[in-house]
Formats: sequence, C-alpha cells, structure tokens
Amino acid sequence: MFELQKVGSISSSDLFPGGLGWFMDFVSGRHRRLHKLFGEVDTFLNHIIDDHLKNPEEKTNQDRPDIVDSLLNTMHKEEQDESFKLTIDHLKGIIQNIYLAGVDTSAITMIWAMAELVRNPRVMKKAQEEIRTYIRVKQNERIDEEDVDKLQYLKLVIKETLRLHPAAPLLLPRETMSQIKIQGYNIPLKTFLVVNTWSIGRDPKHWEDPEEFIPERFIDSPVDYKGQSFEMLPFGSGRRMCPGMASAIATIELGVLNLLYYFDWRLPEEGKYMDMEEDGNITVVKKVPLELLPTLYH
Repeated sequence: MFELQKVGSISSSDLFPGGLGWFMDFVSGRHRRLHKLFGEVDTFLNHIIDDHLKNPEEKTNQDRPDIVDSLLNTMHKEEQDESFKLTIDHLKGIIQNIYLAGVDTSAITMIWAMAELVRNPRVMKKAQEEIRTYIRVKQNERIDEEDVDKLQYLKLVIKETLRLHPAAPLLLPRETMSQIKIQGYNIPLKTFLVVNTWSIGRDPKHWEDPEEFIPERFIDSPVDYKGQSFEMLPFGSGRRMCPGMASAIATIELGVLNLLYYFDWRLPEEGKYMDMEEDGNITVVKKVPLELLPTLYH
C-alpha cells in the first residue's frame, strides 16, 4: 500500500495541462506502474469481499459482522431501488479508502512512535512506568478508552509523535475562494494551495529544539492536534480536516499502550544507530524498516 500511495501521489498530469502531463507520466513509466498496482490491489479487495460472501455454514464464531458485511447488506437492499445502485466497484473503493486513510496512516504513526521511544530510553521508561503502575493498581489488564484518558504521559508521547511525524506531510489541497493576501503575498482567486504540516511541526519559530523528541513540551500547553492550533496540524483544520481523527487516535493510543505494557523493546544490535530517514510521498514512512526485539514483561 505504501507503493500505491507513492505512485498515486501528485503526477505530471496534475501540474501540466493537456497531453504534456500525460506524455510525461507515460515516458516516466508511471502509467505502467499504476496499471500493475491496480491489478494487485483489485485482487486483494476481491479476496476481502469473497471472504465475506462465503456461505454461512463456512463461517466460524470468530467471523463477527463488520463494515464490509454492512455494506454488502446495504447493496443487496438497494438492488430493488432503481434510483440508486451500490455496486461491487463502489464497495471496493470504500474499503480501499478506509484502509489507506485509516489503518495505513495509524500504522505509520505507531511505527514512528516506537522508533522515537527506542531512540529515547528515558521517555520509553517513563511511559512504561506510568502504564504498568496504573494497571497494577487497577488489578485488571483489560484496558478501555476511559483508562487511556488517565494515562497523561502516554498522550504526550502521541502528541509529540504527531508533531514530528505527521503521517501525511501535506494536507489535502485547497483552492482559494477569493483573492487573498498572506504575509505580503497576493494569492489570486482559484489558486491551488497545499499546506506543509510537516514543516509547521518543526518550525523553530514556534518550537524549542524542534528536532528533539520531548513529550514534556506539551505539559500545560494549549497546543493540540484537533485543528485549533496552527502550530501543529497533523489532521488538518476546518471543514476538510480528517474525519477519522478520533478513530485514529484511539487506535494509536491503544496500540502503543499494549506494546509498552506487555513488552520491553530494544534494537537487535545494542548500541546500533537507528536510521530515521524518511521516504514516501502522500504519506511519510520510515525508509529503513523498523526492527525491534521484544522481551515479555511478565
């Protein structure tokens, strides 16, 4: 999916009018890669749908209804409605959007969080102590969202990860609705605008030691990721901000919480430098895959 996002990002056709952009994409091999990836993704999505369409007697108790089942049920109900037709292709598009915009970006953020924690043992130890102390006092390893709200340092860790490593470095494109002026620059009507949220989160004008991973910087700070603080916009702002923000945060917090509670983590080679180079386009991933060794806590 990372390759799909890279190939499906801004292309020459988006920047050059007429056939010039199309020709540049053709010569660069972009069209060929897109067709190849389309076939692979289409096969993957067909497998998901076919699995949900199997006979009831083939299903096990583990197969609980999910969003794909709901969409299939809706599609069957709408078959009699001539005014609206939900097809398998529509279903594939919805599943792909959910994966690329939700699952994929949350996984990327969790990878960056674990990478920063291993690079900063002090922070990881402090987060683990908070989590393990809370669960020990609670005397129950079952964690729900109400418990996460009490783990304040974990929330600071997630905030700092989103500041340094927003999954999408550029927000969705905007278009000006009128002529405007920003910092002395005249921006004409219908100008195509892209906000660099990656750069905003590392701006030394707003952040002290912007390249350092310091969760404590958010203690007693009004700056948040919910679109009201322009020093940090990992989910965007306004009417076009990410609609899946709450789901993403819950997924990331619970995921990192479980990883830190049940395991201690280290690099395969002690003392080895961790390469934090970035790669990607629509999303920014860790160029060198993260490899860690877990040790069971209990």
